[in-house]
Amino acid sequence: MAHRQYYSLPGLLIVFMCFFSGVRAEQWNNGRDLEAPSKFENPQNIDIHGLPNGAGGTPISTEEPFVSRDGRFLFFNTGEHENNKDLHYAECIPNRWVYRGQIGPNVNNAKDVQGNPTMDSSYNFFYIDSGSETMVRMGRFSPDKGELTSIRDVEGVPKREVKLIAQKVSGTMGVEVSADGKVIYFSRATWDLNGLALGRLLGSDIFFATERDGKYVYDDMEAQHIMRHINTSDLEYAASISSDGLELFFTRLSLTDLTSGKIRSKIMRSTRVSLSEAFSKPIEIEAMGSSDFVEGPAISADAKELYYHRREGDKFRLYKVIRDVDR
Repeated sequence: MAHRQYYSLPGLLIVFMCFFSGVRAEQWNNGRDLEAPSKFENPQNIDIHGLPNGAGGTPISTEEPFVSRDGRFLFFNTGEHENNKDLHYAECIPNRWVYRGQIGPNVNNAKDVQGNPTMDSSYNFFYIDSGSETMVRMGRFSPDKGELTSIRDVEGVPKREVKLIAQKVSGTMGVEVSADGKVIYFSRATWDLNGLALGRLLGSDIFFATERDGKYVYDDMEAQHIMRHINTSDLEYAASISSDGLELFFTRLSLTDLTSGKIRSKIMRSTRVSLSEAFSKPIEIEAMGSSDFVEGPAISADAKELYYHRREGDKFRLYKVIRDVDR
């Protein structure tokens, strides 16, 4: 599959300077029905001006988008054909995204997977790194230089667990951080092993860790309770949380389809009315379709646009769907 082999199966209409309206979550939250079916529509391709060519002489694969909370930056990673996945970013110049380059220094390397970027409102940047024991790292993003400083492993997320006798390995294959940086959502996946080589994906669920006294703490009972309507016998991963923490978007992949070789997926949406409540039973966002492979949702700060990637040939391209949250 053309996704992160280590942790996942894993549009440019600019509105008000790349969709950032400056409206606080409390304001627009009062104008939408959190329990109503999602009304996203009008899929649009995301054009990134100046995107370099990669494998096959075509533009690099663009996957797992994340838009900064201020709407200024679009982060993404490349595909397996281009240096085993690396982190890149683009900047919003009025009416278009302009490619700026790889995120550096000392972030990307050819040996490990770096992907699934996300960032809180204070520019604390999180990403998946298969070279880390927790498979999640963080640092401070410099908007002027496009660099990460103070890079470190994220503690509090369950570490990679290898069971050689059972021939299985578990690890983190996706990360998302809340706007205030107090909650990190992660996808906990299990693969089988062929000797020491990673094999078939067996399962994935979404959990979270909460910041307490400056550290992230994973409470399994709490996570199981809050996510009890989200996780199933299928694969759930690639979470995206709204700025107010009341909407959760994620990818769902049928384990039966995966086993039979049908690579199809759905983008799901779930809601809740308060941060202490469990998320509701999710519904599919139909505008994206489910006949092909769509993955990696990322909701904009104003909740009007939902970014994702979809397969086109042997690479992935970024798209978005839009909605009017006031209707």
